[in-house]
Amino acid sequence: MKALGVLLALAPSLQSAPQTLEEKYEKKLAKPFVRFGGWETDYNAARTRAKEEDKPIFVYFSRSYSP
Repeated sequence: MKALGVLLALAPSLQSAPQTLEEKYEKKLAKPFVRFGGWETDYNAARTRAKEEDKPIFVYFSRSYSP
């Protein structure tokens, strides 16, 4: 019975959280440091831009959806 009370107490916060990985991704992309950083998120577009500007490509991989 105690566990049910904890689950019910957590229910409102769980409902307001993004439900899908796509929603989490879009939320992260909307943050100012990503939006205004001049970043390319498309690999082919980055290759084209790097070739035009004669610059190397820096690729950074991370776990975008980790809590």
